[in-house]
Amino acid sequence: MIDGMVIVDAVVHPWDMSPANQNPAAQAQIDAVYASHKLSFDDAHAHYRLQPDEFFLDQSFDTIGRAEFVESPVDFAVLHALPDLGFGLNHITRPGKCAAFRDAWPDRVKFYGTVGTPVLASAIDEIRRQIDEYGIDGVKLYPAFFYDGIGQGWRMDGEDWATPFFEYCQSAGIRRIAVHKALWLEPAPKVAFDIDDLASPLDRFPDIQFEMVHGGTAFLDQSIELMQRHPNLHMTMETSFSYILSRPRVFAKVLGRMIAGVGSERLLFASGNNLAHPAPLIEAFRDYQFPEEYQEEFAIPPLTAQDRANILGLNGLKLYGFDAAMQLPRIAQDGFARERAAGIPQPWSNLRG
Repeated sequence: MIDGMVIVDAVVHPWDMSPANQNPAAQAQIDAVYASHKLSFDDAHAHYRLQPDEFFLDQSFDTIGRAEFVESPVDFAVLHALPDLGFGLNHITRPGKCAAFRDAWPDRVKFYGTVGTPVLASAIDEIRRQIDEYGIDGVKLYPAFFYDGIGQGWRMDGEDWATPFFEYCQSAGIRRIAVHKALWLEPAPKVAFDIDDLASPLDRFPDIQFEMVHGGTAFLDQSIELMQRHPNLHMTMETSFSYILSRPRVFAKVLGRMIAGVGSERLLFASGNNLAHPAPLIEAFRDYQFPEEYQEEFAIPPLTAQDRANILGLNGLKLYGFDAAMQLPRIAQDGFARERAAGIPQPWSNLRG
């Protein structure tokens, strides 16, 4: 917590970028991912940037857990398993690894499973296995599949894969689906990150809560329009929240326009740890106010204390089903809380000692 505000980090995914999991044909994309990590921080927070030998690892949950709950005032987190994103050889974040951490810290963590195959039957079999074996709390999807050296985009309104997959998820009791959109990441085809395919599933599956991960990084007007029409769409602000440090004018425009258009009740703080670190983002936002010149330029209202509390945690509590009254007293006594009470370490302390 910070200033009495509960904090939920809506996207945490320790990447496996170890040499053994790197696609040697995708070195340009691997370099771009690392460059993107460094751009998450301004120069005043350069010590939060991982060095190459710290970044290109199979990141452990010892590192990520300390970054979230000891180095930062995060109370709860949602882990996102990730398939191969085209520059890896296997999962970028393995489901089993996420499940083990969730099971070790059930009062702090939820976990989204994933699939990475265009074969519908195989995708359903895999998500069924993760439901049965891990008890996943939701599903995270990437808008492209990679096989045989190619990247194949898919549409959220597609009848061959997406619709029957969502139908299965609905029948299996899955009520939360997050999809990476807006932020293009090569080598996937750029069109896969468009958002013109969201309206149909939002209409067809009103009891599923959909999250647009990387909301606000592109298609801002269209995103606001979708949220105005579909109460089951949430903006998970991984990457766009880092703009508070690296692109402050864009951050004010994105967040201010969203609040002006739909309110703050479906906007979610997300660090994307380990691509960013939650601590400087939270600290920058705790007393944040839109500068007056941006309020005038973008016709946005002042940020309220309720907006900050909603975005940092209250919205996440509601969406993900954390029980603050029951779980906050328990986590206040856990191992992470005791470590934090003993003194807040420097960033990435598990890597740097």
